[in-house]
Order: sequence, then structure tokens, then C-alpha cells
Amino acid sequence: MSGNQSITPKKGNHDELPKEKTYVTVEEKDVTAEEDRSSETYTDSPDPSNPLTWSFRRRLSLAAIISLLVALPPISSTMLAPANTLLRTDFNITSSTKLQLVFSIYNLGYGIGPLVLAPLSEMYGRLLVIHSCTAAFLVFNTAAGFARSGLQLGAFRFLSACVGSTIMSVGSGVLGDSFAQHEFGLAGAVYGLMPLLGPVIGPVAGGFAVEYGSWRWMCWTLSLVGVVLQCVALVFLRETHRPTILRREKATPALKSGKDIPCDEQNTNEPWSCKAIRPLKLLATQPLIQFLGLYLAFLTGVCYIIEYTFPTLWTERYNQTTANGGLNYIAIGIGFVVGALTCSYLNDRVYKALTARNGGTGKPEFRIPVMLLGALLAPAGLFWYGWTAQAGAHWILPDIGIAIYAKGFVIGIVNTHMYVVDYYGSYAASAVAAVSFAQALFGFLLPLFGPALYTSLGYGWGNSIMGFIAICIGWPLPALLWKYGEVLQSNSPYSARRQPCSADKNAHV
Repeated sequence: MSGNQSITPKKGNHDELPKEKTYVTVEEKDVTAEEDRSSETYTDSPDPSNPLTWSFRRRLSLAAIISLLVALPPISSTMLAPANTLLRTDFNITSSTKLQLVFSIYNLGYGIGPLVLAPLSEMYGRLLVIHSCTAAFLVFNTAAGFARSGLQLGAFRFLSACVGSTIMSVGSGVLGDSFAQHEFGLAGAVYGLMPLLGPVIGPVAGGFAVEYGSWRWMCWTLSLVGVVLQCVALVFLRETHRPTILRREKATPALKSGKDIPCDEQNTNEPWSCKAIRPLKLLATQPLIQFLGLYLAFLTGVCYIIEYTFPTLWTERYNQTTANGGLNYIAIGIGFVVGALTCSYLNDRVYKALTARNGGTGKPEFRIPVMLLGALLAPAGLFWYGWTAQAGAHWILPDIGIAIYAKGFVIGIVNTHMYVVDYYGSYAASAVAAVSFAQALFGFLLPLFGPALYTSLGYGWGNSIMGFIAICIGWPLPALLWKYGEVLQSNSPYSARRQPCSADKNAHV
């Protein structure tokens, strides 16, 4: 299709520049598909307006900085878990459900924030939204440390989650702006590593803070770290949303004259109201978002059940101190890291191999084989963790089980997000926000029933039930996506295939 950009780097050389780039002019937008289209061709240096042509090292550094920023909200989400006894005493909370609500309301904010704020990144650019939401997160997180009641603490945690989750959602958009499909493996691993370690770092540090200091200093210390990261981001982050770049820089190497525009510019002219409701519209009308949202929502809910009940397991059943019990979260972190490394190793290789077999044309469905691995590991880890914890086996055995689940969880999350970014192209931020909303609802509701589940059924059958549900959802899904994903994409008005610039992402390898 005339007007698409095609970037064809040599295999193994991420910095290879495109030999030819084609751009759509204003006049071309009114020409029918049957008519010949005129085009302009440029063969100069990297295009400052197109992040896909930036050096791979530069783009990877952007992913690393964003990764550090988006680690802040996950750390905040779980850092107070070891302080459940202190919070119950400080705020006179007598109900376990009310205490759990203080923790899980954070997950509700995870889903609501991106629905309202993430679409702004498609209007005003990624950078403004990331910087603004990071500053707001630091304010609300600091205020949580001064809370004088459970209601105040829950309210500040909810607000910090709303803005913090927007950083995470827009960060996925930055990844979609900056990397072609065949580069997503390494980029996704770099971007996803710190956010996955965040829920581990939080309770490990929180355990020592509770035993030797105050839970309030956890909030304040995190804010101080956030200020440093915000300063780094202000200096080194660059805008990646191409329409925004071109609006701000009227003359770039990409434009021969002022009338030349990027072929996705039309997406920026929609009113905010349309963009704000798009994630809900995607969730309501797109079967793919519904299927993937349900699967990730369940995995996320289970993960939070485990993370919020972890301190109880180690302090009550294994008689460990709060600080030592918090160290068991390292097992979750090991699973996260191994899962991210597995994604980094397998994703690009599998994607390139399947693309080569498909005549050099990539598809979102080429993410599915690695996704299947995660669907196998997650329930296996739940069975192992549940029954070894139920038997009171050596502490290393439940840790191994939870590490297996964590690895499967990460593989599922990372590959599903890659699939969504590939599938929805320039609408990636809204699509990720839609999936995140489903994850947030389950992450809010399921942990409320976690303590009661383990009290009634024990760790063995409680985790086994969740494992069976994971099998029922996770095993058929990859097969269905592999068979019907391309059909769904061809019928979706939001798919990358329907977007004029989809060739940027579907680079040949």
C-alpha cells in the first residue's frame, strides 16, 4: 500500500538504517484505493520524527528508563503487605476484609486511571503524560505516609495507583512507538523486568522496615527514589509519539514540505471524549481483548492473592520473623527474572523463524508459541506451591513452586502485551488500558477472598482450584488465537492491519 513505511534491517544489525522511506501527502488522503498514488522518497540519515529509525541503543535506553519509572507503582502496591498487623493496630481495623481492602483498592486504581489518562498520550504525546503522572504519583504516595486512618490510607493509595498505572500503560505505548515487531523480545524483557521486580522489592524492604522502623518510611523512601528517577527522566527521555513530534517540529528530515504528514496523523484529531471511552469500547466490542483480558485478569488476581497472603504463611505456619518471611518474596522475583529472560531469549528467535517461514511477513500470532509455555507453567506452579505449603514441607519447596508460577505469569503477561501491541498498532495504549482494566478488577476483587479461601480449603485445595481454572482458561486460548486471531484482526476496525502505518511495525526480517 502506497504511503506505508518499510524498515528492513539486516539480520542481527539493529542499527541498520532504512534504504527507502515513503510518506503520505495531504493530497493522497483523498485518492481512492484504485487510483495511483504519488509518493516522496528519502534516503538520508535517521528521521528524528520516526523513533523506529533511531539507533537501537538509543531506543533500548528509553525502554530502560521507562522501566525504572514504571517500577514505582508495583513497589507501592505490595510494600505494605508485611505491615498488616501494624496497620490493624494503628488504624483499629478489626475486619480482615476491611484490612484487605486497604491493600487491594490499589489494584482498582490500576484499572481506572489508564481509562481516563492514557488516551491523553495519543493527543498530547507520551512524554507530557508520563512526567505529569509521575509527579502526581510522588505526591499521593508521600501523602499516604501521613495517613491518620485506614480510609485516608486507602484513598491516597487509590489515587497514587490511578496515576501510577497510567505511567505503565503509556510506557507500553512508548515501546510500540519505538520497536518493530521482530525487536520486541529484548525490548519487552528490558521494559518489563523492573515492573515485575517491583512487587518483590516492596515486601522485602517492607518486612525490614516493619521490624526495625516504621511502615510510613516505606512511603517516604519510595517517593525520594522516585524524585531521583523523575529527574533522570526529565533529562534523558524523548517523545516517541510521531504525530506529536511532527506537530512540535514543523520541519524535519521526514518532511519535504509543510504539506507532508505522517500517515497516522488522523488519530490525533479525535476529541478527548472519544479517546477516553475507547478502552471501554475495546473491552466491550473486541473479542480478543475480552479473551486476553479474562486470562490476564485471573493470573493477576491469583498473583495478588499469593503476594498479600505470603506473610501469613511464613509467620504463622513456618514461624518466621516478619523480616525473614519477607525474604521469601525473592523466590517470586527469581521466577519473574527467569520468565523475563526466557521471553527475551525465545520471543525474537521464534518470531523471526516463523516470519521467515511466512515469506518474511510477521504476524501478531507469532507470539503465541511462547505464550503457551506460560500457560503450562502457571498451573503447575500453583499445584506445587499449594500442596507443599499445605504439608508444611521445607521452606524451599513452596518457594520453588511459587517461582514456577511467577515464571509462567511473566511469560503470559509479557507475550500477551506484545501480542496486543502488535495487533492494535497506534491504538496500543488504549488496548493495553482495556486489558489492564480487566486485570485491575480481578486484582481488586480476588484478594478480598484470598484469606477466606485458604482458611476454608487450605493451601492445597485452594491453590489447586485456582490451578484448574488457569488450565481451563489458559490452555484453549493459544489454540483459539492461533486459529482465529487473523480473522478477528481482519474484522477489527482498530487492528494494525487497518492502520496505514502498519508496515512500520510489520518489518520484514
